[in-house]
Amino acid sequence: MFGFYFYIIKKYISLAKLVCLLYVFLNFSYTYAKDINQAYWVLDKYIENNYLMKKDSYNPNYLNNLRVKLVNNIIYINNNQYNVSVHRTSDLSQLLTKNLIENPIINEFILPNGDVNYLQFDDVLDADLAKLLLPKHRLIFGNDQLLFINESFVASFLKPQNKYSFQKLSNRFPSLDLPINSKRSAKFIQDENYYNYPQNISRSFAYYLNLFDNDSLYEQLNNYLIDLNGIKLPQINNVINPILITGTQENEEQIIYLYLLSEQYDFLDKIILKNYYGATRDEATNMYPAGFGGYNIDKNYSIERQQRFEDETIEIQHFQITKEGKFQEIPVTSNCYSKWATKDPNKHSPRSLLLTSKQANNYLRFEGGQLEELDSATLTLNANEKKLCINYQQSYPVNFGKTNSKQFFDNEALYQQQVENFKKYHIDISNELEYATFENIDELPIAKFLLNGNQAIYMNNTLFIVGKDYFVAYRQPTKEELVYTQ
Repeated sequence: MFGFYFYIIKKYISLAKLVCLLYVFLNFSYTYAKDINQAYWVLDKYIENNYLMKKDSYNPNYLNNLRVKLVNNIIYINNNQYNVSVHRTSDLSQLLTKNLIENPIINEFILPNGDVNYLQFDDVLDADLAKLLLPKHRLIFGNDQLLFINESFVASFLKPQNKYSFQKLSNRFPSLDLPINSKRSAKFIQDENYYNYPQNISRSFAYYLNLFDNDSLYEQLNNYLIDLNGIKLPQINNVINPILITGTQENEEQIIYLYLLSEQYDFLDKIILKNYYGATRDEATNMYPAGFGGYNIDKNYSIERQQRFEDETIEIQHFQITKEGKFQEIPVTSNCYSKWATKDPNKHSPRSLLLTSKQANNYLRFEGGQLEELDSATLTLNANEKKLCINYQQSYPVNFGKTNSKQFFDNEALYQQQVENFKKYHIDISNELEYATFENIDELPIAKFLLNGNQAIYMNNTLFIVGKDYFVAYRQPTKEELVYTQ
């Protein structure tokens, strides 16, 4: 009888051991899988001494592919994992050599004051990794930041922040109403509280914001942005949160994204609105910026963006936002021209409108005066074809004529005022003037600024939109501005 009970006890003990073993195995497997699936940390700053980098024979492939993350006491570097222990010292000289402390490269970083935490690698390291670390295989660690320091380079990495942290931060973003036009909204926010808004979104949000496709050091440097700012736009159907994110690139040009985030602030989609990456000509007077420039977002979230290429062709694209929170490109139509530039299927969208360089450059240049309501429109006046085009997409018939100036203004005070205004352009309209009459533009914003609702003065290849309280001049482009030459 005793043997039977002993057998039962042994059986339950064995079963308990098996359950514990399975629990440990499954828990370890889950933890390990969860750890390796966590995002690699975000590059915050990187500075190198090119001379010493070459002298010390760093492995460029290893460094370019450098990626790092710390989970508990395991650090993952370039898909390898190492055991580390955390230590603390109150004397920074215990970590950094005298030469390193006096190295100018250190001045680019704010080193911690007081006690400093550091990681001690417990494993045998390969030579490529050892070169990146402090003496005795150490790495400074603190405030969710890892700091690689040696005499050749310094790199800091931040632990990625998640959507919950971003949602909390976004509650402090300024808000902006629609519509938005790039020609009129360059500064976006101009209220008295502007400088109280958070003007620097930490780079620790770069992973959440999908600012790079690959988390290697090389990829993060190629997509490196600083001075990240956020601006909230009106919600869509109370479930989609559109946010403008602006940043500064290495070339000091601003980049602007439009993000779509879910009600729970999950990332849905993003699109570039502005991103200049060069210029089209060598001559400073006639060059145009190359890249994404002009854009417009109306009250219904219909989006237009323009991209100028190095050959000065311009691609116009239209987008709408789906109920799932995705940007969907829709076809662009125009009756301004009968022929367009030839598209490269590897470069241009099949739904876009591609202007030739001459079509793209053939717009009226601002020549003086002030009328903000017209700043958002691109006007093309083809006098020979008797056609006015607005934003390259909609054309309106134009007729030209000559008449007595006093009869045209039908107001003595306005007549005298405009005679004086035109003297500044060396044009005498005291007796006669030449004018343009536009058809079918009653519903356009420009109509309320035209005399009689549809007339403007056109003389010396310049369009003058005049009234009692405004005077604006737009001239035709010069031959040098119009024709692209490499």
